[in-house]
Amino acid sequence: MEEIKTYNLTEKEFKNLEKLVEKIYNTLIVLNYFCINQQELEAFYTISPIIENLKQNADILNLFFINYGVKED
Repeated sequence: MEEIKTYNLTEKEFKNLEKLVEKIYNTLIVLNYFCINQQELEAFYTISPIIENLKQNADILNLFFINYGVKED
């Protein structure tokens, strides 16, 4: 399978992706907080590590959009 090296997004598409990533990240923040504070319920205790991992990955993706276009020195 051929690897795609560049993406051509319009500014509107980029902004839509940025908003979507932000919504996913914020949802995971709430889920993570809820799971941490409800650990007496076994189901929440069990999924806490999964939610934490997803939150960390979403954080990295969110940082991409936050730092997009920032020039490094």
